[in-house]
Amino acid sequence: MSSRFTEATKLCQPGKQALVPSRLRAALLVIERIREHPSLDINCHLVRKNDSIIHSQNVYGSRVYKRLNLEPGVIDFGNHTSNLFEWGQFLLDAIAAEGFAEASPLQRESILSAAQLELAKSLRFIIESEPLEVELKNQTAEATIQDLLLAADGKGKAGDVARYLVGAMLALRFKREIPILPAYQSNRRQCAEKDAALGSFEIRNAVIEVNVEPVDQTSLKRIADALEKTDKEVWLLTRSERVSGWQNEIENADDIDSQRVIVTSVEAFLGQNITELAEFSGAGKAIQLKSLFDVYNCHWIERLGTLGIRVVFK
Repeated sequence: MSSRFTEATKLCQPGKQALVPSRLRAALLVIERIREHPSLDINCHLVRKNDSIIHSQNVYGSRVYKRLNLEPGVIDFGNHTSNLFEWGQFLLDAIAAEGFAEASPLQRESILSAAQLELAKSLRFIIESEPLEVELKNQTAEATIQDLLLAADGKGKAGDVARYLVGAMLALRFKREIPILPAYQSNRRQCAEKDAALGSFEIRNAVIEVNVEPVDQTSLKRIADALEKTDKEVWLLTRSERVSGWQNEIENADDIDSQRVIVTSVEAFLGQNITELAEFSGAGKAIQLKSLFDVYNCHWIERLGTLGIRVVFK
């Protein structure tokens, strides 16, 4: 199988220099629809002629996600931009050139699967390689962090980004060394590791746990364990929309002393620290955000080798 499918998504694109994620997403959805509607006329797959909206794009987007085991956010079901009607026919012509019209049903499935695998490989490479972009516009520091986490959602990496940002902030705010460990690597106390941390981070009399996921029993047990084994308080940092859910579960848990637990959002925690460091100055806020992202990029992302979630300014 040649690279003609990825090349087809670049046609009609200004400069024709690079693949665009939105085009690769749209191409994957069109090919998925061809499995049920085997027409190689692009207009047969669009809601309206010379439009970019694919028939039942959410349905086919869900199927592509499951079929190719793509990370959440890699397929944006609602993404119908990128002028599909201008270049989509080139993609379908490339499929025709593989002998699709004369092929048996089994052979057609093979042609479509090979095309999707090639496109998905290119999409994964772009998503993993491109940095996260943030614009320091007229908004609060908390809103800037929220935008950054939303961008990280598109790579399925919001948890990693949140944890590394909090680590960078602790290093910046308290001017101290913070252990740099991959987000997937547990650094919590084990029976044979008496000096290991109880949460994501430990600062004096606080255990700081970064968990942007919904409430689960394993996480609640970790909080209870940290409270039982020390006299420290626990700070749970989650996504803003999940704060109330965590608070309710912690307050109703029989084995958790909720008076020793602070639940707040990653966005609020980082935003407030930035604003205080900036002394409530707009210009100072931009400087402090850049300082935070410098520590995040240089001390966390470069060391851990996860360059696809480094932060750059638009």
